[in-house]
Amino acid sequence: MPFSSLLRLLVCCLLPAALCITEADRCRAVAAQSAPAAKKKDAPAAKKPGTARAAKKSSAPAPKKEAVSAGKSGVKDNGKPDELLAQLGLQVKVIMLDPGHGGKDPGAEAAGIVEKQFTLNAAKRLGALLRKRGFTVLYTRTGNGYLTLQQRPNAANAKKADLFISLHVNANPKPSVRGFETYYLSEAKTGDAATVAARENGVPVSKLSDLQFILTDLMLDAKVRESRRLAETVHRGILNSLRRNGLPCFDNGVRAAPFYVLVGARMPAVLVEFGYITNKDDAVNLKSEAYLARQCEGIVDGVQSFARAAAGTAPR
Repeated sequence: MPFSSLLRLLVCCLLPAALCITEADRCRAVAAQSAPAAKKKDAPAAKKPGTARAAKKSSAPAPKKEAVSAGKSGVKDNGKPDELLAQLGLQVKVIMLDPGHGGKDPGAEAAGIVEKQFTLNAAKRLGALLRKRGFTVLYTRTGNGYLTLQQRPNAANAKKADLFISLHVNANPKPSVRGFETYYLSEAKTGDAATVAARENGVPVSKLSDLQFILTDLMLDAKVRESRRLAETVHRGILNSLRRNGLPCFDNGVRAAPFYVLVGARMPAVLVEFGYITNKDDAVNLKSEAYLARQCEGIVDGVQSFARAAAGTAPR
């Protein structure tokens, strides 16, 4: 059997059943989209509506719609919450933070920075800030434990988290490469995005073509749009926070890539790369507690913006 067929069979078996939708769910979503009141001229039509989720009461800040800029991702945004949020009544209350790597997997190492230690420190700092804003925060790990790429989103699913945020630092053989970037799950649009995804997935870039082929068939457009919107707001928050505090920033924008760690998440999920530890200037910034604090504050601002948009479309 060809490798691509074996990989397709494996992913189909491992992907959570929640990614599949029942016929009743499909009919309800189609009916909601076809109703004149639900039509939005600027919003793209969902080809495969996502799984209906029960509305949750939010302890997040009061509803307030905020426009989301496209940034460097090239994705246009009409400033309106995604139509899926209105259909599902998504409320953002519980956030699962995923410190990348851990245990026998140290992640990237350079300039005295070990990725698994950096991401755990960043997750704890970020969690404290999110709790101050009224969110409930969970972690895939709070110590030097090892988890597989499948166990991380599974933990978020088990706890019924509303958002999944995986934290990482980057590395590149070229020391001139630098900057921070935010990813959401989709096919890689650039060679750089494919390279980063391959490194985090632990596979050669050549193997991503098989995963991308599977994603084309299996990923739900609605979930991609939610995750893209979250990535946009989080990335914009980081950028604004650094600029507001007069700190240096090199913006690589929002990117799409097929990360294994994001595949199984049933909720909007993003992966944040804080910077390149193989770049001298980035490494200096990442060693600064003040710099990391401003980045984390930006992530919180982005999450809160996304939560307000979601709350503004929830059924009353």
